Amino acid sequence: MKSKMLIKAVTKFKNILLLAIVLGVFLVTDSLPFLLVGAAGYIYFIMQTLKDPEFMKEFNKAMQFEGIQDLNQECDRLYQNVFRRLPGGLRDRIRNVYKEKQALVAYYVQTNSDPIKERIVEQALNLVIVYLKLMHNYNIRIREVNTVNAKRFIDRINANKKKQEFLTNQKAIADLQRAVELDEKILERINNEKSELQMISSKLDYIESAILMFKHQIVSNTNSDPIIEDIDNVVNEAIALESVLTSHRNDKLRL
Repeated sequence: MKSKMLIKAVTKFKNILLLAIVLGVFLVTDSLPFLLVGAAGYIYFIMQTLKDPEFMKEFNKAMQFEGIQDLNQECDRLYQNVFRRLPGGLRDRIRNVYKEKQALVAYYVQTNSDPIKERIVEQALNLVIVYLKLMHNYNIRIREVNTVNAKRFIDRINANKKKQEFLTNQKAIADLQRAVELDEKILERINNEKSELQMISSKLDYIESAILMFKHQIVSNTNSDPIIEDIDNVVNEAIALESVLTSHRNDKLRL
């Protein structure tokens, strides 16, 4: 940040103009004292620029705009990567979210003078990024769950429990009991996975509705103050969920 600020100050038009004048006079006069004095003046003007409140305001605005551009590019990159990995129904969902994102960015480019709306657009982009990651995670996990036949474990549990009724050897009974317990744990894991997938699906629905609401309130020029906290909460919740799901995917038992 500091290096960017210095570069902005160094390349500010009036400072560049001063440097050009100093170098021009030096080339004509070949006066080293003048060059040294001119260089000192150039450095002084740079320091004054860095202290100028108007310069700081312009710099912060430029950095905000650059940050939003970076987020928008990250959205585009993620969208392209995720889109081709999804089945038709999920593709339609992220395509709709992407269109809303595009409309928000287009509106921001036209009217980027409102700092509150600027903040909302920035967080909306963060929300779209998390949404795309969640959708990718959801698609992978639902495919994995759908490949597991839960009925096979239920049938095996019931069969082994019936076998126990006819056994007299205690070691054989204990072995069958351990087999039942292992299958029950796997079945519990499958059910937990399905429950978690329902929760992810609901969160995706919620994010889709939230993005639509935020876009409507910005584009319709309604009062944006109350939704700043709302969008921050939605983003934080979505980021926390995505982080937990990623951790689960790294550590989960392969069924």
